[in-house]
Amino acid sequence: MKTNFLLLHGYGGKSPEHWQSHLAEFLRKDRQNFRYPDFPEPDLPELERWIDCMDRTFEHFNPASLVVAGHSLGCALWLHYAKKRPDIKPKKVYLVAPPLNDCGIKEISDFFPLPDINLSGQEYLIIGSDNDNFIRLDEFKTLSEKLGIPFKLMPGAGHINAPTFGHWEWMQTEFLSLI
Repeated sequence: MKTNFLLLHGYGGKSPEHWQSHLAEFLRKDRQNFRYPDFPEPDLPELERWIDCMDRTFEHFNPASLVVAGHSLGCALWLHYAKKRPDIKPKKVYLVAPPLNDCGIKEISDFFPLPDINLSGQEYLIIGSDNDNFIRLDEFKTLSEKLGIPFKLMPGAGHINAPTFGHWEWMQTEFLSLI
């Protein structure tokens, strides 16, 4: 069965310099089946509208053999969606730089608190840094324990976004290993 890839952007939307945009371009050139949806009003996100967008995405996108890579608020979205749709069991999920709370950004407060969900036994990985502006290292560890999934530390990587992380070789290699 062919792998299906889903990329979930965060607050503020997509940027051509972001690692997800580079990954989408790689998947397109490699003729992989993927979706990188534009969520409505990325600067004023509403959880229910973003979840509706996810529902529409899955109307024409097979969740079987699914690999998900969410960044920042896209991770919070995925956790809410996983709670809503426990029937969707991805092959692998990467939660990159997920926020644990609204970080004082009132525009994203609708996504918090994160849902109470245990994902142990599923193939999830939280990836975070020790100098992320939106979540402290101890909060990454707390979130990892609460969700029951492993945590990968990337020292000094900030919020793991553009411009520092444009083409992200490690993530591309991970995706290639799942094709």
